[in-house]
Amino acid sequence: MFKKLPAVGLIVGILLLWAGCTSSNKNENQGGSLPGDPKPVDSIVIALQGQTGKSVLEITLQEHKVNYIESEIGVFVDAIDSLEVGSKYGWMYSVNNMMGQVASDKYITNDSDVVRWHYRKF
Repeated sequence: MFKKLPAVGLIVGILLLWAGCTSSNKNENQGGSLPGDPKPVDSIVIALQGQTGKSVLEITLQEHKVNYIESEIGVFVDAIDSLEVGSKYGWMYSVNNMMGQVASDKYITNDSDVVRWHYRKF
């Protein structure tokens, strides 16, 4: 019986770690990581209309000057209209008020979508 105890403890530990990561991701979208922390504050928000079959990046490139870095997982936006990512601020996008979970060149939009780029403090 005691030989199974470390394995059970390991499984419980992994589940608790996973649950903690899941809850912190949820809080990032709604505010700070601790109760009472303020919601993230955007310095600038750029709003765009989605277009069926076009990525967030494609739509952004139609109306703005965008500097980006290509990687294996997709494009990382480094600057929009000459406003660059810094040590404390960066660009993040949302579609229909949900933060993007993939690179901006991977998220394909629809006409009914509202895309927003947020220049936000990390």
